[in-house]
Amino acid sequence: MTAQTQDPHPGFKLTERISRFVRIFQDPWNHGLPARSRITPAIRWPLYFLPWLILLQLIDPNPIWMALLVSVVGFYGAGYAWVATQARTVYVERKREGAILVAGDSLGEEFVLVNMGTLPVLWAELQDESFLPGYRPDMVVSCGIRASYRWRTEVHCKQRGVFRLGPHQVLLGDPFGLFRLRIRDDRSESLLVYPRVAYLPPIKLPRGIAVGRNRQRRPLGGSLRSTSVRDYLPGDSLRHIHWSTTAHRGILTVTELELEPSGDLWIVLDLNRNRHSGEGERSTLEYSIVLAASLAAELLSGGERRAVGLLAVGQRGAMETMWSKDSTTGEAEEQTILLSPQSGKAQLWQILSALAPVQAGNLELSRILHSSRDVFGRGRTVIVITPAPVRSTSGGVDISQNGNTGDADDQDWIAELVHLQRSGLTSSVLLVTPAEADQSETASAVHNLQAVLAQQGIAVQSLGAGIPLPPALTYRRRRTVMRTTPTGGVVTYDVEEEVG
Repeated sequence: MTAQTQDPHPGFKLTERISRFVRIFQDPWNHGLPARSRITPAIRWPLYFLPWLILLQLIDPNPIWMALLVSVVGFYGAGYAWVATQARTVYVERKREGAILVAGDSLGEEFVLVNMGTLPVLWAELQDESFLPGYRPDMVVSCGIRASYRWRTEVHCKQRGVFRLGPHQVLLGDPFGLFRLRIRDDRSESLLVYPRVAYLPPIKLPRGIAVGRNRQRRPLGGSLRSTSVRDYLPGDSLRHIHWSTTAHRGILTVTELELEPSGDLWIVLDLNRNRHSGEGERSTLEYSIVLAASLAAELLSGGERRAVGLLAVGQRGAMETMWSKDSTTGEAEEQTILLSPQSGKAQLWQILSALAPVQAGNLELSRILHSSRDVFGRGRTVIVITPAPVRSTSGGVDISQNGNTGDADDQDWIAELVHLQRSGLTSSVLLVTPAEADQSETASAVHNLQAVLAQQGIAVQSLGAGIPLPPALTYRRRRTVMRTTPTGGVVTYDVEEEVG
C-alpha cells in the first residue's frame, strides 16, 4: 500500500486563499497583471451608481435602469479590457549613445515604444526620472498595431559629475478616458561625465631629482646607503643597523638611506570652499579641477611619461550626497581622493573618474599637507593647485618683515610646503586667479604671494580662471540632422564632427 502524505498544516491552503481574496478585493484592477504595470480608474463617480441601479432594477424593473446599468458596465469593461491588454503588450526601451562623456559633450538617447498587441496605442506619455541637469526627455507619442515608434533626445552636459539615467514610466489610457495604465521600468544607469581636459599654456614644472627616462638605475640592493645615521624607528630593517654607533651610544642606530632619485609627481588640489569664488565654468573651483585633469593628462600621456598621483579632500557629488548625508548634522560627508603616483593611461582615467563627482569641502589646504607628510615620500615633486588671494595689500595679504603673508591660511600652507622642501621634496604652486575679481587687487595679492614663495625657493605660476583653454580630449562622432524644406518637407542627412 502506498502511504498518503498529509499536509502538515491543513489550514495553510485555506489561509492562503483567504489572503489572496483579500488582496483581490483591495485592488481588483491589478489582479493577474505584470508587476511592472498598474491600472487605476481615472473617473470613478459612475461606478458609485451601480449599486443603486441594481437595487432600482430589482425593486422596480425598468428598461431605463437596465440600459444605464449595461452602459456603465459595458464602457468600464471595454476600457479595462483595453488597458489590461496593453499592460502585457506595450513597453519602452531606451539606449544611450556614446560611451565616454566629457563636460561640454552632448548626450544622446534613443527611445523605442513597442506595441506587440492587436490594439493601437492612442497616446503614451513617457515620464523620465533621470538625474541630469537640464535633461527632460518626457514625450507623448502614439503607435499602431504591432508596430513601434522611435524618437531621439539630446542634452548638452554642461557640468562634470556622476548622474543617473532612468528609471522611467509610461502612462497610457483607454479611448473613453476611464482608466490610466502605468508601466514602470525601474532600471537605471549610472552616467559619469568626466572633467574637461584642455591644452595648458606653458607651465614651468619642477623637474624633480630625475625625470622619466633620465632616472638613475635602481641598485640591486635597493636604496643607497649614506654616511649619516639616525635613531632606529619601528619598521626599519635590521640589515641597516649601524652596530658601531649603536655600541657607542647605547641605543639602536640605523644608517640613513638615500632614496633613489624619482620624477614621481603629486598633484594636490585645494577644494576648500572658503577660498574659491565664482560660479559655473568660470569659477576657480571648476578651473582648478580642469587644471588638475589637464596637467595629469599632459604628464601621463606626454613625452616625459611621469608617474602622477592625486590628493584632494572635498565633498561628494550631488547624486552621492542624497544617500551619504550625516544623520545628525545633515551635511554631506568629506571624501578623500588619494591616488598614489602611477604611470600610464589607466592612471589618467582613475584621476578623471575621481575628479568627476567631487565638490568643494571644508578642509584647509594646510591641514591636508600636514596630515600627508608621510604619504608623499621623498625625492618626489608636489604641485599645489589653489585659488589666489583676491585681497589687496591693504586687505591683509602683505609681506611683513619676517617674510610671511598677512593671511593666516596662506602662512600655514606655505609653511607646510617649506617643511616638505626641507624633507627632500620639490614643491611648485599653480595659483588660479578669479575671473570676476578686480584685476589690480588680484595682481597685487598674487605678486605678494609670489614674492613670499620665491623667498622660500618654491616655484609659482598664476593662471586666470577666465582664460579659455582649447579641448585636448576630442573624438569624432556621426549624428543625424533634420532640416525642413521651403515646401514643408523634411530632409535628413548625417554629419561627422569632432567634439571635445
